[in-house]
Amino acid sequence: MVLSEANKLAIQNVAAHIKSETAILGADALARLFEIHHQTKTYFPSFKSYVAADPKVIAHGTKVFEALVKATEHLDNLAKHLEKLAEKHGRELLVDPHNFVLFSNIIVVTLALHLPSFTPATHTAIDKFLEEVAYQLSSMYR
Repeated sequence: MVLSEANKLAIQNVAAHIKSETAILGADALARLFEIHHQTKTYFPSFKSYVAADPKVIAHGTKVFEALVKATEHLDNLAKHLEKLAEKHGRELLVDPHNFVLFSNIIVVTLALHLPSFTPATHTAIDKFLEEVAYQLSSMYR
């Protein structure tokens, strides 16, 4: 992944903004994923509801967004940082790799809706970051 210094700064700025809102943003993004891409619900059979207010949606959405914030601290070595998550999702949970791409798109929409400073340059940087995250999480599936 080739991230310019401007890209890295934009990604880290977004991370700083979302750090205190991981529960809200994560639940919103996950609920949107479930609403738009129904097939993703199959990975969460224990969920009673798939809306943003559901405690399990909030918990998992928070976990995802906290992991993304943590990943922004490892932009120069995402492959190593995400290795254990990739192994879990690819070998244990058997998540279809395309779902990472779908979720990345939903995350971009969620950030654009919630962050007033989500400029085209920020969008580009976040897109590059999430593309790499999706690629790395899919790496153990092959």
